[in-house]
Amino acid sequence: MVIEKWVGRCLVAAMLGTGLAACGGSDSPAPVQAPSPGATPAPSPTPAAVSFNAGAVISNEADNIITATYVDLDSKAAALLTAVETLDATPTQVALEAAQTAWRAARVPWESSEGFLFGPVDILTIDPAIDSWPLNTADLQAFLTQNPEATQAQIEVAGDDVRGFHAIEYLLFGDGVTTNTRSVDTLTDPERRYLIALTQALKARTAALASAWTTDFNGAGPYATLLKNPGASNIAYVSQAAVVQELVNGVITIVDEVGNAKLAEPLGTSLATADTSKVESQYSWNSLTDFHNNLQSVLNAYTGKRGFDPRTDTVLASDNGLFAFVAAHDATLAQTVFSQINEARGKIALIKGDGNADTTAIGPGAEPFRNQIRTDAGRALINEAIAALATLQATLETQVLPLVARTTFGG
Repeated sequence: MVIEKWVGRCLVAAMLGTGLAACGGSDSPAPVQAPSPGATPAPSPTPAAVSFNAGAVISNEADNIITATYVDLDSKAAALLTAVETLDATPTQVALEAAQTAWRAARVPWESSEGFLFGPVDILTIDPAIDSWPLNTADLQAFLTQNPEATQAQIEVAGDDVRGFHAIEYLLFGDGVTTNTRSVDTLTDPERRYLIALTQALKARTAALASAWTTDFNGAGPYATLLKNPGASNIAYVSQAAVVQELVNGVITIVDEVGNAKLAEPLGTSLATADTSKVESQYSWNSLTDFHNNLQSVLNAYTGKRGFDPRTDTVLASDNGLFAFVAAHDATLAQTVFSQINEARGKIALIKGDGNADTTAIGPGAEPFRNQIRTDAGRALINEAIAALATLQATLETQVLPLVARTTFGG
């Protein structure tokens, strides 16, 4: 399943077209008259516009959150390619486990980028090419049979459901039904060649994504520069308001996806309708870590600090995240959003059933997400996480996003 994550930018101009009238009055206010019975209450006054220069926030998000994440992703993809090449040359259990570790490491920056899946990652269709799910294992086996000497060129024209992270995952970890590993003795020569071609294609996409943000996007220069310099001549962003709305909508989109797709769709409406085939990263049992890192992407964008750890870090407006924008309007709301992000992250970690909200590792007493959708206790924990995500999404949509229209942006 590929979920649409693109958010149009042109909504901003329409939203900002409504003027905000200034409030005024005489020194002696007029007496307040009680409304007549049955009269419609007077509407609440429109909040006054708040002046906010988003330049520092936008620059920080572009350089230190988004671009840094994509550069890290490309580095981790390179390490994964080296690991699968080593596995092909020296097919040992140690080499297989090293490739598994490299796959997990590459998932961290990718899943931590899903709070800003706009721009090149969408326009260049990189997201579906490297992260479509669920994987079609029947098609994958058919492709492997037809292409025992698979090449990168063949992967580039293959269907999204037989390539990318999850095809690599399936070959490295096995089917995930009873364990999240496999014996290297079961890995065939065609599978190893397929792994190399898959990872070469993945690395080509991560390199294109990093380059689009750092070097050039369709001849317009680095996309980071476009984001940081909105204006009438900018091909993507006409104003700071357009950029801030893009950033807010980015985090709304991933919160919605985690709650209403990644968690809810495999869960189904009952035990009878639970469907493990819809579980992302089910073969490696990495699902909860993926979801946790999706919320980490929200936390990074919101706090302005990549890798923000709520156990040791303090959220500050001076760190130039979306928190600073919200706090300029309402300090209490800014803290509420921060708390709700952390609440949702904690609920995701608790899904595994061991009571530890600080880690998503599957160890003693912990069960992978694919197992938890099939137990009453697990389903209850999943529903708690879905509820926490719904609360966060509602706050972002009804209280944070409208702040864009109430802001006078610029210096």
